[in-house]
Amino acid sequence: MTDPGSDLAVDAAPDELVPVYRLQVTNTLKVALGQGRLTEDEYDERVAQAAELGSRAELATLLADLPVGRMNVSYRPPTSRDVRIGVGAIIVAAGVIATLVLTGPDNSGAFLLLILSAITLLVAPIVTVGMAIDVRRRKRRGGA
Repeated sequence: MTDPGSDLAVDAAPDELVPVYRLQVTNTLKVALGQGRLTEDEYDERVAQAAELGSRAELATLLADLPVGRMNVSYRPPTSRDVRIGVGAIIVAAGVIATLVLTGPDNSGAFLLLILSAITLLVAPIVTVGMAIDVRRRKRRGGA
């Protein structure tokens, strides 16, 4: 993994694309703030500096000392249990749709339930298959 801003540190010569680089740096700083890699005071100070700097190299220095990676983000890879929950949601949604179609209720609550179940039936298989593939790949590699 490359250091933050290393793609910006080319040379110190002024450049007509500095506003674009400045925007990239500002966006990177915003992400770092959201991830907990910067405090609000550090963020405000660096954004103010970015507005004043005039070259790629100078802008790159604003990112050079950022900790690499995500700090406050917890990620738990999907498990087989998550896949089973997804399959269960698909089965329930299909059951609700079948029941509503067969009984043919005329109220708006049943219609909303039908729409919600249809959306679930469209989205849940995609997510569930993605989780199943991820779980299987991790098991093949010897992970959990």
